[in-house]
Amino acid sequence: MAPVTQILLIISYAILGVATMSIPPRLFGMDAQVSGFLGIMVFFGGWQLQNWLTVNKTSADAKRRLEQLEDVTHILRKDLERTRREVASRGREGEEVNEHLVSELKVLQTLLSQVSKKEFEIKGVQPQTDIPAPTTEEAMELSADHKPSQSKSKKKEPEEDDSFTEEELEELDLTPEEAALVVMDDELASDEASDEDGHPNKTDHETQSVSGSKAASNKKPVPGKKAPIRIIKREDQLLSVVRSALSENRVDLYLQPIVTLPSRKTAHFECFSRVRDEEGRIILPRQYMNVAESKGLIGTIDNLLLFRLIQLVRRLGKRRPDLRFFCNMSRYSMNDSEFFPQFIDFMTSNEEFAKRLVFEISQSDFNTLEGDVTERLTTLGRKGFGFSMDMVADFAQDFPALEDQGFQFIKADLRDLLAAHPEAGDVDEFKSFIRRKGMQLIASRIESESAVVQALDARVEFAQGYLFGEPSAASELNREL
Repeated sequence: MAPVTQILLIISYAILGVATMSIPPRLFGMDAQVSGFLGIMVFFGGWQLQNWLTVNKTSADAKRRLEQLEDVTHILRKDLERTRREVASRGREGEEVNEHLVSELKVLQTLLSQVSKKEFEIKGVQPQTDIPAPTTEEAMELSADHKPSQSKSKKKEPEEDDSFTEEELEELDLTPEEAALVVMDDELASDEASDEDGHPNKTDHETQSVSGSKAASNKKPVPGKKAPIRIIKREDQLLSVVRSALSENRVDLYLQPIVTLPSRKTAHFECFSRVRDEEGRIILPRQYMNVAESKGLIGTIDNLLLFRLIQLVRRLGKRRPDLRFFCNMSRYSMNDSEFFPQFIDFMTSNEEFAKRLVFEISQSDFNTLEGDVTERLTTLGRKGFGFSMDMVADFAQDFPALEDQGFQFIKADLRDLLAAHPEAGDVDEFKSFIRRKGMQLIASRIESESAVVQALDARVEFAQGYLFGEPSAASELNREL
């Protein structure tokens, strides 16, 4: 209450007290002492009433303000707790990101060490330690090997014919699209060429590897333009190209669509590796596979493919959540005692990949795996990762047992599928059988419209083949992804 108001009220109470003391004795003959006592009581009573009202109002105001302060304090406390949780959560996320990064770096370190190790093994090179001096006979042999004399050319054996016959080209199983991109390198058919004076000259390939291999190794296929396919017959040249591609990071990720029928809409992608030579030409897997397997390089190629795929999945994020990537795993990768356990640990600690990756294993490879490898695969399956059995030709496989190991897809060549189920409705019955076990059927190698009709008649729901799309570089599919 304002001071002026309080003063006015006190004056009013004083006037009322004086009136009480003077008016009753005059009008009613009341005793002056009694009326004086009443006047004093009126004055002090009014004053006390005023004080009580003022204190009561002040107390109510204070209580209301205290309640408001408590509400604000409660809100601030909640904000503080939420901020602490966010800070702690971001700290944990940062730690998880660091752990993921460290895991990926460990995987990459393993890959690089494997490449270096295989490179030394292929070259037959040991670290530069104490190298004994050559003997007299060795020195003479070295001298003879490097002497550009015409007498050597006279003793030269007939050159090996590096040209491909029609039967050998057919064995490569090239599609018409691939055959149109084939480039034959006749200049690489021999190790060295001679000039007019009979002196050996380096071939273009050798000269490039000496003078400009780093610049050439960076050549990549032009987006939207099909890269030429290089056909190499000689095993030593093929091995050299694969080895240099690994050491100079020329292994690319390619994707081929898996579609639904009859809509032909892309449902998933299968992943392939493509090796490029120094000029950016593609070496198909069916060319280098045998050489890479015999030299122990196929595991490194598979590992690089997995690493590239992980990077792609991270970039894709939460877009197209139902899209899955089928990644081939060879028995060489799974039997790699150094890499595979580390890879399993990495995958089990990154369960966000489980809804994206499907590890594809051929039927022949799966049936030859050791027990400890299958146990590790089962561990991945428990974490939600899926598997696909590829190249199924033996339909006497114990398919129900695959359910417990996390298999979600069965893929078979359409011709093998129809040959094993010749009667009408047999394929549909097999599809229903594996569906009850949590698996879906994919018909592969569909390359003509007549094959599509056969697949539709058999009620196949998923299909894959060059008719629906050939493997394309992942960088070219960014818009579709």
